[in-house]
Amino acid sequence: MDRMSRNCSHRGLTLIELMITLVILGVTVAVATPAMQQLIHGSSLRSQTSRLLDAVNLARSEAVLRNIPVTLCPSKMAVTGEATCAGRFADGWIVFTNRDRDPLVDPGADEVIRVFEPIPAGYSLTNLAGTAAAVEPITYLPDGSSRRNLSLLVCPPVSYRLEPWTVVLNTVGRARAARGEGQCPAAAI
Repeated sequence: MDRMSRNCSHRGLTLIELMITLVILGVTVAVATPAMQQLIHGSSLRSQTSRLLDAVNLARSEAVLRNIPVTLCPSKMAVTGEATCAGRFADGWIVFTNRDRDPLVDPGADEVIRVFEPIPAGYSLTNLAGTAAAVEPITYLPDGSSRRNLSLLVCPPVSYRLEPWTVVLNTVGRARAARGEGQCPAAAI
């Protein structure tokens, strides 16, 4: 052997090694993508439930703190800028002081405490049976009670098989999040 061949080291990949690496990478991405999308949508579902639960708890605590009724209602105020109670919770919601306990935000008398953005497209907010969109305002009294039982179901996009989350309110006014209660509709409401 001559001196040149002994000192020469091979660097780089052969075409076959490169092709095998690309095939392994392609299979890994193809297998991991659906699982990653499930994980992302599951996280978003929990996040939307948490936002709704935060709004319910804010309404309750503000009613007690201010010693006046406070209402949580569906509103597109985050998009339109108009403080009105109308539409579905999926379109966004507001928390406001509500001295006369009506479903209206009275200019001058009522104060909008916080405005919440709509939930992402494809997700839905329904009643526990999944038969109707969530539209009813929730009013907390100064003693912290809502004097009603209510469950709001947060559903993922139809194409993902994820268990829904539910925000459950009891008569005393306490709210909690539960997983897997209720039935999501086959199509978004």
